[in-house]
Formats: sequence, C-alpha cells, structure tokens
Amino acid sequence: MTEGPLSQQERAALRDRVARLAHRPALAVVCLGELPAWVGEDCAACGLYCERYALPPGMGEAGLAELLAELSRRPGLDGVLLWPAAVGGLGGLASVPPEKNMAAPTWAQVLEQTLERAEMIDKNQG
Repeated sequence: MTEGPLSQQERAALRDRVARLAHRPALAVVCLGELPAWVGEDCAACGLYCERYALPPGMGEAGLAELLAELSRRPGLDGVLLWPAAVGGLGGLASVPPEKNMAAPTWAQVLEQTLERAEMIDKNQG
C-alpha cells in the first residue's frame, strides 16, 4: 500500500459523504509497529471512527487470525486493515471476509472502500 496522508481535498470529499450517513463509518487497523499519526488524523478529519490494535511482540499467526476473526464479526466495523500490508503475509487475513478486508493499494482507497461499505449498509437499513 502506498503510504501518505490524504490531501485536504480528499479529506473534504470523504467528510461530505460521511456527513450524509446515518451511522459513522468505522475502520479497525491492526498494526505491527508504530502507526503513523496521520492515519488517525485522516480518519478524524473525515469523520471515520478508527480503532487501532498494536500486535504484541511474539503474537503468532494463530493469535493474529483470532483477532482478525473477532474484528470481522463485529457488526459496527465497516473494514479491517493490516498495517503494514506485509503483516498479511502471516496468513491471518484469511479470517477477514472479503467485504471487510480493506487490502487496497493506497490509503485513500482503503478509506474509499470503508466508506463504500458504510454507504451500502446505510442504504440497506434506510
């Protein structure tokens, strides 16, 4: 995934879409190491709720798979992202259903996918 914060224009466009939704889109970010501060800043600026999960040292593939499966079952989450994407090589990503797997090549696309899912849920509930 290409790393880097959103532009002000991207933030504004996403924020406008979020404002029209009945529920606040939510993204869980499971990270190995430090998560850049701009990830949370982008989410906050766009109106997305972001939960961060730091992988503890020594967590194996089974532990990662269990965490991802738990997050995938949570109805309030619109997406699950592994950061960095290389963490997905541990195999745990198979625990995430395709509709919640936010494995996009860029950060902007991850947020776009999360918002699209939230919009779909909003439409189906409306």
